[in-house]
Amino acid sequence: MQTAVSALSWGALGAVLLVGAAWVIKLCLTHPKATIGAAVVYSMISQTVGTVGGISILNYGDELAVVLAVGVACARRLIDHHALRFFAAVWFLLAFILFGLISSVVHAVPSSITLMGTLLYLKGPALGFAVAQLDWRRADLPRIARAGAAVIVVILFTCALNAAAPGPWNDLVSRTEVASERGGFTSLTGPFDHPVGLGTTMALAFLAIYLYRLLVRRTPFTFVLLIATGLACLAAFRRKSIVAGIAVALGVRAVLPLPRALFVTSAVILLPVGLVLLREPLTAVVDGTLTEYLTDWDRVARIRMTIDGFLLAVGAFPLGVGLGRFGSFTASENYSPIYTDLGYERIWGLGQGDMGGFLSDTFWPAPLAETGILGALCYLGALIMFIVPGWRMMRSASDGHSKWIGAVTVAWFAQLLIESVVAPVFLSPPMYGLPFAVAGLCLALGAEPRSGRRALGVRPSQAAEQDASIAKPGRAPWELGAQQQEGVS
Repeated sequence: MQTAVSALSWGALGAVLLVGAAWVIKLCLTHPKATIGAAVVYSMISQTVGTVGGISILNYGDELAVVLAVGVACARRLIDHHALRFFAAVWFLLAFILFGLISSVVHAVPSSITLMGTLLYLKGPALGFAVAQLDWRRADLPRIARAGAAVIVVILFTCALNAAAPGPWNDLVSRTEVASERGGFTSLTGPFDHPVGLGTTMALAFLAIYLYRLLVRRTPFTFVLLIATGLACLAAFRRKSIVAGIAVALGVRAVLPLPRALFVTSAVILLPVGLVLLREPLTAVVDGTLTEYLTDWDRVARIRMTIDGFLLAVGAFPLGVGLGRFGSFTASENYSPIYTDLGYERIWGLGQGDMGGFLSDTFWPAPLAETGILGALCYLGALIMFIVPGWRMMRSASDGHSKWIGAVTVAWFAQLLIESVVAPVFLSPPMYGLPFAVAGLCLALGAEPRSGRRALGVRPSQAAEQDASIAKPGRAPWELGAQQQEGVS
């Protein structure tokens, strides 16, 4: 009797779980865009969830979120259009993975390590692929901007809590026992488990807000967010994020289709003044960086791994040493035998276990050594193909929001490309999925056969009314310029 009751209980529990799973799947398929958005946000905080939860499996939550996003987006696409949307970056990525798989077979890399190494490279592009499957419209962009602003506000709120109680906050969310300090100041981490995450994320947020103010609208709220994200980036004390953010902001502004006279004049005047005023702290930072990297350079993790990665790629040409074997998180978790052969156990930060904190402290040595020179070129080609739709939209879109999302795509990839020299930003939370997600959005918008007013369902009479009101206060300068040109013609 007791056995029968137990069987019925398990059966009832199974039925409830099945019904619940079916309801969740139906909800995700009904609201695929919200599901994708939730997956992107969770990919940003997955490491913090794992650190706070204390359960190692939670550290892989971002991979599960990506799998959910891909599954939901592809299912929705097949239901609506009976075919998936492919684009050039996919073929470059497949070639990259093919080089890696062949390299793994040639060098007898265990299949489990090969699989983990493959998934590590694919999760960012997979998120972009998922976003590109959905039917995005120009009307979605203001909602995306508002959602992004809400996420930024939450991050800034956690930064305020972090600044108010750095010790307790570090004990709660940080992966290290001692809070990171630079120049006697505690580095903020915000909702992330390391200052690197906050520095890069706030640099990306700063760029997005800066471009929004240039291309869409200037408001007091966006001004406050711009200042706050800039200060949060500085408070993380990450040199790479600060320098890259400034360089990208200036570079993207220079290539935007906007009047450049005032920008160039301001840069020519203010840049030398800034260098003079900040000469002492800048000199100290440069001197410290040069000393850090050039003293015993062969024992500096980033330099040593970059040189060794190139030499391994040359030695294994045209292939690499196999996925999960050098420079990646997978190689550090399973301590690659290549590290032992190279004597890394005798170099600080490149040992096994807790002594290997710098084994995945850069990015390009991993794809270069693991898939070879040709494989790394394929990965770089995939990144370029993700950037191209954003560049085209930034240069040729007819409305501010479309220009903005294109410019954000270009700026975010530029930021991560600079930071990738010294950090695995294309593979690690919280930043790895963000540029691919906005690139997927540009791909979907660019592939939409009905664009502009037709995509919005705007009638000619409505279009005329919109054109007449384009020069409202707060509009971006480029919109006012377009209005004046139309009036002259």
